[in-house]
Amino acid sequence: MENNRALLNRWPRKRIHLLSRTVICLTVAGSLGSLFLTPQDGWTYTLDVLLRTYLVFAGTVMAHEGTHGLLGRSKAANLWWGRLALLPSMVPYTNFRRTHLLHHRYTNLGDKDPDVFLKPRHRWELPLRALGMPHHWFFWLRKRGAVDRSHGIDLILNYAGIALVFGVILGAVGAERLLWGMVPTLILVSFLLWYPFAYKTHEGFSTRAPETRSHDYYGPSMYWFSLGLSLHRAHHARPHLSWIELRQFVERDPAPRLRWFPGRHIERATDPEAAG
Repeated sequence: MENNRALLNRWPRKRIHLLSRTVICLTVAGSLGSLFLTPQDGWTYTLDVLLRTYLVFAGTVMAHEGTHGLLGRSKAANLWWGRLALLPSMVPYTNFRRTHLLHHRYTNLGDKDPDVFLKPRHRWELPLRALGMPHHWFFWLRKRGAVDRSHGIDLILNYAGIALVFGVILGAVGAERLLWGMVPTLILVSFLLWYPFAYKTHEGFSTRAPETRSHDYYGPSMYWFSLGLSLHRAHHARPHLSWIELRQFVERDPAPRLRWFPGRHIERATDPEAAG
């Protein structure tokens, strides 16, 4: 463990930026480029959607890196790489960046944390809230007067860029391929991203000590699958570390057993306000 920490701590920023940008280029090329291939049967179509789902998901994780300034040395670099990373998900980076930083500042604190929207009153609401999460950010910001002129212009231009790219793809592959290729993908990405790596990593929505407000998954498999997003508590405590640097905080499950979901390092809240 100590050797790994020493190794990762020597990684220069330029190398980390290159690694994350390479992941972005691969995810964007793979998720959008695969739309130009036509599945021949149900099995290849299923594989097509699942692969694209994961690639789009990986892109959202890299966009998350950009919100913390980990994709480049300048604000402009992080903005442009963040926009590119979110392009396949059709989500504007502007809203995500602003609300995510507020999520870190006010984690689980009711009306101050935009992501508390994910906390359901009833379990059946979870899928609907996962689907609505990216759109909720805009209305949450507008309600608080945070959508100023510059934000609005950036948002319009971001949506225009998304529309332009997918308009070109539409003209090349046709409406049927684009719809059947993207609609199931975007639905699955919403569930994959927001249930295991947002709802479950904040389960209980504690408002007590910072270490109780978010949770880590055990094991390297979840770390590599999520590109570090599984280490949610470690990330909240050290948002300045990139996803590859967080690898030093991976822990083995102390009580491995057969179960439907990977184990988490979770301290459940006991006060009424923190209970989920």
